[in-house]
Amino acid sequence: MKNLITVFLLLTATVAYAQTDTLKAEQAKNFIDKEIIVKGNVAGSRLFDKEGKKTFLINLDQRYPQTPLTVVLYTEAYDALGLKEEIDGKNLIVKGVVTLFNDRPQIVVSDLKNLHILK
Repeated sequence: MKNLITVFLLLTATVAYAQTDTLKAEQAKNFIDKEIIVKGNVAGSRLFDKEGKKTFLINLDQRYPQTPLTVVLYTEAYDALGLKEEIDGKNLIVKGVVTLFNDRPQIVVSDLKNLHILK
C-alpha cells in the first residue's frame, strides 16, 4: 500500500509540474539536443515489427508527415508499455531529449517514467 501511495504521489507531482512547464509539440524543433517536456494529442501511431524488433511511432498533434514531433519507443519500452487499447486521440506528456531523424524532431523514450498517457 505504501508503494502504491508513493507511485500515485510521484505521478501526480509529475503531471502537476508538467502542466505548468510543458511545451507544445510544434515548439520541439526549437530545442534540438535539449531535454524538454511536451504535452500533445496523439494524432496517429504505428507499430513496425520486423523479426521481433519493434519500433512504435507516436505522432503528436498532426498525422505523418505533417507531425511536428514523433515519440519513438523501441522493443523493450514498447513491450513494457503493454498497450491494451488504442491511444490515438489521447493526450500524453513526454519528457526527453529532442533529436532529429531525417530532419524531423523526435523524442526516443527508453524509460516509461518519461511517458504518461492521460485518460
